[in-house]
Amino acid sequence: MMPLTWPELNLHPFVPVSQAEGYLFMIEELRRYLKSITRFDEISFQPNSGATGEYAGLLTIMKYLQSTGQGHRNICLIPKSAHGTNPASAALAGMKIVQINTINGCVDMDDLTAKAEKHQ
Repeated sequence: MMPLTWPELNLHPFVPVSQAEGYLFMIEELRRYLKSITRFDEISFQPNSGATGEYAGLLTIMKYLQSTGQGHRNICLIPKSAHGTNPASAALAGMKIVQINTINGCVDMDDLTAKAEKHQ
């Protein structure tokens, strides 16, 4: 396993290593657990914000689908009430966005069901 680099840890660049040992241990343990649970070859802690984490997740999903011969599954169902980063992340990841209707800000389950069946 490659050791984490300082930027991956998201610590202040001037924090002395001696003051970060517990944090380093905790992150390495979490990394080991996540690799075991997900069976991924590696784990990144770099995406801090929801938008970058969402984008990293969608890229991972797309790469997985491509690796299993399912690269044609590139539809991302997103509620119309979603934050703007949601469709933006999907588009950047190479996905086609299909909007799901909402009722008073909540997902219209009938529309979700119909579109999920159409695009499965």
